Amino acid sequence: MHANRLCNDLGLDTISTGVTIAFAMECHQRGLLDDPDLSLKWGDADTLLGLIERTAHRHGLGDLLAEGVRRAAEIIGGDAPRYAMHVKGMELPRQEPRIAKGFGLGHVTSNRGADHLYALPTIDLAGNWDAARRFFLSEIVPALMETDDETYKPDLVVLSEHYCALSDALGVCKFTTAETYALFPEDLAAGLSALWGREVSGEELLTVGERIVNLERLYNVRLGLSRADDRLPDRFTSEPLEVHTFDRGEITGKPVHIGRLRDFETMLDRYYRLRGWDENGVPTPETLQRLGLDTP
Repeated sequence: MHANRLCNDLGLDTISTGVTIAFAMECHQRGLLDDPDLSLKWGDADTLLGLIERTAHRHGLGDLLAEGVRRAAEIIGGDAPRYAMHVKGMELPRQEPRIAKGFGLGHVTSNRGADHLYALPTIDLAGNWDAARRFFLSEIVPALMETDDETYKPDLVVLSEHYCALSDALGVCKFTTAETYALFPEDLAAGLSALWGREVSGEELLTVGERIVNLERLYNVRLGLSRADDRLPDRFTSEPLEVHTFDRGEITGKPVHIGRLRDFETMLDRYYRLRGWDENGVPTPETLQRLGLDTP
């Protein structure tokens, strides 16, 4: 809690700071990084707090870590990029992609890099069957709600990205929309219809969200981003994750679950198809025309 407050006081993002410090500790563990004053060992509170202060003031090793994990890894060199947990230069939040598979895909497709709030695909993890039945065909709902089933996670991410983009545009807290579905698009539409004096539907509002996502993607495409940038660190696609139960901090028995991404590329392919993008992640002319984004 003290480290979290320290980040807030110093104006540091807690997610990026935590991931960057973990990166430094793993680089030390692998023999790639040392510091004359701090141990850089896992669990060392002095290292944790010291690196927060040094990063904020760009002092010593903090000057390197202030660049974020992607740039820091490039500067360190060697195997350091293997331990840099980021997408498009944005450090990964703590939703484990091998368990929370919708979030894993959402981290990749997010136009601003790994960001849990860009898609916030919570329906399956929260067991929100009511929302699932409202938005998806009945025949896919059981598979979609199975957290380990990858088949329809792209469908979930596409919907959630639209609703999150809409929530951002309206300034509505996502805890009430894409996180909990206390408010559905139809609820927002009713309020806007009353405000504007004309009828607007929930479906129309979700299409606004879709336009926003595609417009952002076009901007990234213009800057040279492509499918090659829609990728997770290799650790999440090549290494299984053992899930254990704990008793007073001690691991008990064999793993209760093995988390793994079985076919991430197939998930990404379906996501692109649902979006109306080509195999390289570029919106097609037909998609842009449908959304009214084909103006020269």
